Amino acid sequence: MKKIKFLIIIISSFSLLLCFGCDKKEQHQHTWQEATCLNAKVCTECGETEGNALGHNWIDATCTTAKYCQRCGETEGVALGHQWTEATLTAPKTCTRCQITEGEPLKPSTIIEATLNHSYISVGSKTRLIVKNYYDLTAFYVEFSKENIISMDNYGLIEGLNIGLTTITLTLKTDPLSKVSFDIEVISKQPSIYVTSTRMELNDSTFIFFRNLNELKEESINDFDITFENGNILTLDKDKKLIATQYGTDTVTITSKLDKRITSSIEISVVSANSFVILYGKDETGIVKAGEQFQFQIANSLCQNSELKWISSDSKTAVITDQGVVTLKKEGNVTITVYDPTNPSDDTKKINYIITIIGETEADYISRFIHMALRENGVHETGNNYQKYGEWYPNNGQPWCAMFVSWCWYHSGLSNDILCKYQGCYAGMKWCTEKGIMHFVQDYTFTEKLENNVSSEQKATNYQPATGDIVFFLSSGMSHTGIVIYSDDLYVYTIEGNTSDQVAIKRWSLNDARITGYAHPEYPPYSSEREDFSWIALPKDDGTNWWSIVDEQQKVD
Repeated sequence: MKKIKFLIIIISSFSLLLCFGCDKKEQHQHTWQEATCLNAKVCTECGETEGNALGHNWIDATCTTAKYCQRCGETEGVALGHQWTEATLTAPKTCTRCQITEGEPLKPSTIIEATLNHSYISVGSKTRLIVKNYYDLTAFYVEFSKENIISMDNYGLIEGLNIGLTTITLTLKTDPLSKVSFDIEVISKQPSIYVTSTRMELNDSTFIFFRNLNELKEESINDFDITFENGNILTLDKDKKLIATQYGTDTVTITSKLDKRITSSIEISVVSANSFVILYGKDETGIVKAGEQFQFQIANSLCQNSELKWISSDSKTAVITDQGVVTLKKEGNVTITVYDPTNPSDDTKKINYIITIIGETEADYISRFIHMALRENGVHETGNNYQKYGEWYPNNGQPWCAMFVSWCWYHSGLSNDILCKYQGCYAGMKWCTEKGIMHFVQDYTFTEKLENNVSSEQKATNYQPATGDIVFFLSSGMSHTGIVIYSDDLYVYTIEGNTSDQVAIKRWSLNDARITGYAHPEYPPYSSEREDFSWIALPKDDGTNWWSIVDEQQKVD
């Protein structure tokens, strides 16, 4: 019985242990230790675990520390070490990982002292880079951060090529550490402006014109602000016309509304026509069509046109006579310069006038040629074969009949592919024969072979000379030339230079043996009726003739 009781006690005690000992159903009784990088959460009483180890929370290695765990401090590997870049002129030795620096920037053995005259220039304009103590840039390597913005020669002359920004770097070839850099910007072209004349009389008006508007971003004068240095001399009306309101000198400046760096200026003087030469062209705009012709006028007749020297800046665009008659030949701008030849430094009589030539108009060039010659009627030599035609040619002091023809031709705006510029009568007639525009009224044999397979032996034909023809006298021992004004059934009326030492109108018999033939130039076409010059054969109102009769002994060489 005692054994049974003892067995019951043992069983009861075991049951109590099962009820109150470590069991999963009684987790609140665990004494837990937190999980670590390597171990899971664990009960300190029974060793039971829960969950997983946390694992290392690694911090990347740096230049000075190895890779390490932020939780437990465990390390792995070694520090990376610094990755140094070489020191430069502007920065010391630097680690590319941690950006720490060491030491000082390098010091070049040569200090380059350079100056860039302008930090920006316009397309097409120029500036200069100057390096002290260097004659040119051959001692340097030259680099541009962006190509095709500028060009620069060995002497530092810079020209703007295209809009943009670039950096110029000069590196001394003997010391690569010695460098210098400049930023330069190329902006849009500056406007080139002009007015017909920078000298005006009170109440005169003019417009501002552009020479290069097609090269600008701006489309018209409306894209510019217009300002005056002195607000009392000139005013601007609603049509952007400049009006002279007071005597004095003012500077007119235009500034782009798109870029204030785009600007241009012009100085204009308002003066009295009683003291200064002032020119008036066809109208206030100075715009004339190609093919037109007009005569300049001088305000208040301070002097006569013939007292001044008249010069065209471009004879291919416009020509002008010594009387101020200008002929416009093709589109473009031309500057007419006027001054007193007896006193070129006299600014009161020196002036420029700019003509703008546009489009084209049909002109009666034959009429123009004849009138140009008739204006010269009566002009005499000033000495033995000295006159303005020889001075113009230039071959003064020589027989000048041919030079007179060439002078009239040139100042009528006619080109030398229609009629050559000639001094010798034989040479002129030969050229006309080779071009197929010569009509012989006397048999003639050239002393040399002609070009274009033209025969040297020319036979007479029955030809009626026409207005604008060139007459050649190379028969019966003569050498002379002139311009045909008109012909009828009996006579040909001409105007000639170097006839009795002057320019004169002559009447020749059509049968005169001294006339070799006539050149008939191919003038520009004219659709209207040409001017009739038959009046030259009629008497003047006073009963005298326009022409003089040619006698057999007359000097015509």
